[in-house]
Amino acid sequence: MTVEVKEVKAPEFDHPNSKVMLTDETMQERLDKVLKGMRASGLSSLVIYADKEHGSNFEYLVGFIPRFEEALLVVNADGLTTLILGNENFNKVKHARIQARGRKCSLFSLPNQPMGNVSELSAVLKEIELDNSQSVGVVGWKLIPEMTRQFDVPQFIVSALEERAGKDKLVNATELFIGPEKGVRVTNNANELAHYEYGASLASDAVLEAMDALKPGVSELEIGDCLQKNGQYPNVVTIGAFGERFEKGNLYPTINRLEKGDKVALTVSYKGGLSSRSGYAVESLQELEAADAGYFEEVMLPYFSAYHFWLTHLKIGIKGGDFYDSFNAFYPQKTYGWGLCPGHLTADEEWLSSPFYKGSEAVVKSGMIFQVDFIPSQKGHNGVSAESTVAVADADLRKAIEQTYPELWSRIVRRRAYLHNELNIHLPEELLPLASTLGYYRPFLLNDRYALALK
Repeated sequence: MTVEVKEVKAPEFDHPNSKVMLTDETMQERLDKVLKGMRASGLSSLVIYADKEHGSNFEYLVGFIPRFEEALLVVNADGLTTLILGNENFNKVKHARIQARGRKCSLFSLPNQPMGNVSELSAVLKEIELDNSQSVGVVGWKLIPEMTRQFDVPQFIVSALEERAGKDKLVNATELFIGPEKGVRVTNNANELAHYEYGASLASDAVLEAMDALKPGVSELEIGDCLQKNGQYPNVVTIGAFGERFEKGNLYPTINRLEKGDKVALTVSYKGGLSSRSGYAVESLQELEAADAGYFEEVMLPYFSAYHFWLTHLKIGIKGGDFYDSFNAFYPQKTYGWGLCPGHLTADEEWLSSPFYKGSEAVVKSGMIFQVDFIPSQKGHNGVSAESTVAVADADLRKAIEQTYPELWSRIVRRRAYLHNELNIHLPEELLPLASTLGYYRPFLLNDRYALALK
């Protein structure tokens, strides 16, 4: 198939009005998955670290993050759990989604609040029930290859754990949560997919609104207001940028106003998925050529072809390494300069992990949520991006969604129909769009009549 510019109707704004909350049954299922993984890995205890930026593994079981403090969740193989929280989060113990004992550790609090010294944590760890009869897993947020005894948590915590459990007993257990092969968090049930669709579709609608608001004279700040929605906490830095980016190290929208021919970058992400668009503030191919000669033929068209390849070749059961190789053969990294993985898993955080790397044995499974994320970097040209979110679901999971969340299922059906009818993209039946703008790319960002499509 070849790519063409086609006059199409825009996707619907279809974000649901209310968020599907995680059920008690789902939270118990999560705990059961973790306990099963502990037994399989020979772990008698897990110690799960959290702060505001790295709290998702903790939140997976507890239901919240410690906001501006640090925290630990200790899980024993028999199911006994203990929350260690700072001054301003200790009152949240009763709100945890799993039954847990609570201990306050002032050392996890903000600077100059009343707190003890470093020995306070050691004292707390000695008082709680932490089972070190086998290995004790430490869970941060990073997968460190071949480094089972390196930890991405603060050293004062590692030192206290070594003192309490024994240095030789500590192992890095982050893979149990986010490893693309065996991680408990890489697949989702119907309730979790419905929960995460809220953020994925919110980001999608926000970017669609921002694209519609693009016109000469609009400021980055005004576009930023389009992107920040419903008081939800973004899990990446929101981008609303015109022209050259990162001047004086700035990452955020400014009073800079859009001019014809400017580069444009739009990105926002919430729990469940990110949406982005980048290109040029132009109305026609002639204006695009004047802004970046060759960009349409050399960057946009190959990118959209690769996007179509990605969507139509991702299948349940395929090995991540095989998908990587086939994608690289179709859209060579050496030619197009995409430097990261060709897509990744997403959940509470925008980037969970990825099965798509050279030699990966990880298998695409039902219940995974993927970010369609590969960004070319071609010398002499601006970048291009149409990131969006898609779930993978087998027949049983699709049936569960249809029966339990019929409104979500209706949105999925409409999104698939849009891709089919307007863009001539025919998704495999196991791919479920979690956003209405999946596959939708305006080549001329000041002209909402046209999009790229397949002939």
